[in-house]
Amino acid sequence: MKKSFLNLVAVCGLSILAVNVYAEQGSKGMDMAGMKMDSMQVKPASATALSDGEVKAVDKENKSITLKHGRIKSATVEMGAMTMQFAVKDKTLLSNVKAGDKVKFTVENIDGIATVTTLSVSKQ
Repeated sequence: MKKSFLNLVAVCGLSILAVNVYAEQGSKGMDMAGMKMDSMQVKPASATALSDGEVKAVDKENKSITLKHGRIKSATVEMGAMTMQFAVKDKTLLSNVKAGDKVKFTVENIDGIATVTTLSVSKQ
């Protein structure tokens, strides 16, 4: 009985030690405060996959566009298919589109707002 109790204490002690070592390794491996990031490549917005949509409305005055779109997945936004009004990063993006146009576009999260950053009429 004493042998079983000692085995149990040894197993528990080693388990606690293993968990402690694992936890310390996790926190040490994630500290990147002093890491140089100069050579790190960032995927440009133009490399992001374009989403397909149809223009439902254009509001040049308020810099917004309403799009019926499929799934959107960008570096900062992911959403399912729906019809939604979006802010537009640059008013000039709205100069060549009208209701009914099929478009390709990207949406990014800018200050907490889903914003169209690129927009072009699809060639039919």
